[in-house]
Amino acid sequence: MPDRPDSVTDRLARFTPSAGGLDRDALLFAAGRRSARASRLWPLATALLVVSQAATLVALWPREQATPVIVPTAAPARPTSEFALPPVSPEPDLWSAGSRFEVVQGSVPVGAAEFVSAGPPLTAGSGFRFD
Repeated sequence: MPDRPDSVTDRLARFTPSAGGLDRDALLFAAGRRSARASRLWPLATALLVVSQAATLVALWPREQATPVIVPTAAPARPTSEFALPPVSPEPDLWSAGSRFEVVQGSVPVGAAEFVSAGPPLTAGSGFRFD
């Protein structure tokens, strides 16, 4: 420190602040309001959404339907009998519910049926294998 006191330092040493004129909460509130930028983007986006919702409501509002006009058409053509009909199905019962036609008619003996060979067991990921 210098030997001679400085006039500015001397004045600052005698300074005593008065708390009566400052409101800390009001000062921080005013600083926060000034730091926020005013943007017109949010009100514009809100107005655009309101207009789009109103347009959707008008476009999808139910309207009265006009009475349909019935136009007479020609009579449908009758099918000719040149097509062969399929064979008559056997009477449904418990044993013929999922059987092939040849097995039900008895032309193929039941013991001579072809079975598929057993492969690897099915698992949750077996659908992704290609072997």
